[in-house]
Amino acid sequence: MKFIILIIFSLLILGCANQKLVAPVKFEGKYGFIEKDGNWHLEPKFDSIRNFTNGFADSYKNGKVGVINAKGELVIEHKFDFIGNIYDNRFLVLLNDKYNFVDLKGELISSEFYYDAEDFSNGLAPVKHSENGKWSYINKNGILQTDTIYDYVNDFDKKHAKVEIAKNHFIINRKGQIIDTINIDYQKNTRKLRLIGDSDSGTLGRINRNGDTIMKGVYTSFGYVQSDKFWYNKRGKYGLADTTGTILIEPIYDYLTYFSDNGLAITKKGDKFGYINANGVIIIDFLFDDARGFRNGYAGVKLNGKWGFIDKKGRFIIEPKFDKIEDEFKTINSYSERMYEFDYE
Repeated sequence: MKFIILIIFSLLILGCANQKLVAPVKFEGKYGFIEKDGNWHLEPKFDSIRNFTNGFADSYKNGKVGVINAKGELVIEHKFDFIGNIYDNRFLVLLNDKYNFVDLKGELISSEFYYDAEDFSNGLAPVKHSENGKWSYINKNGILQTDTIYDYVNDFDKKHAKVEIAKNHFIINRKGQIIDTINIDYQKNTRKLRLIGDSDSGTLGRINRNGDTIMKGVYTSFGYVQSDKFWYNKRGKYGLADTTGTILIEPIYDYLTYFSDNGLAITKKGDKFGYINANGVIIIDFLFDDARGFRNGYAGVKLNGKWGFIDKKGRFIIEPKFDKIEDEFKTINSYSERMYEFDYE
């Protein structure tokens, strides 16, 4: 009974550890991970690193990439040209311009290397055997599960995947059997907002679903919609508009990005960065040499050549002392996340 309780307690500790927020930073020429209190999670001893994904992080040495765990232990040797994120306990790897997969011990799952491949999803991964060849699916042991007949493939959603054969679209099961067809109407347009004009000539505009022009063709670019608002660029200056075409912020900024989950967006005036809210109110003044968006309450900023982290009021929580910030604060067991949430119009 005590043994069972000890196991449960250990699992709880491990689960809490993997919820810890860390950020990869460069300090005195080497990379490590810091926690939100500024203390080191892993001391700076790596040539280069990426943030953790599901408990594992890429580590680089002599131009090759391997994988470390949350304790900083090397679980896959530095011998690959590329390693993807972990899915189904398998890593997609690239070696000498060919793809394969390795398990958690760094062992190749197959003796065959592929011209192209995608990550595993629900136990199957799509692979392409040659440059002008077709796609098929393999299982976690590298065994072929379908015929090599597909021109285009998608990930498996539990039991099914969408594929293309000779420009026809089908749904297949895990054995590669066609269970349904898909009718694709490429002419159907359901976008709320569409573009008109040309970006290069500065004649870009926007029309709504009814064909009404809401912004005339005098712009260079537009951002995606966030809560009925989007940034626009007019002759090198940024502003903010809503989906009716109403100008909310005049084009006065040299840079304007999307709004983070705390409602603040990075802006730039001259050579300094600050943060505004969706009403254009300056929340954090233009003080910084560079800036990142907010995630999990903190944002990375650069001041006098060094990087640190501020809170939503602009106060330094971790003083600027790092040479570089490789990524924002994320949990050790997180998967890939978008920095900003917006609608794909």
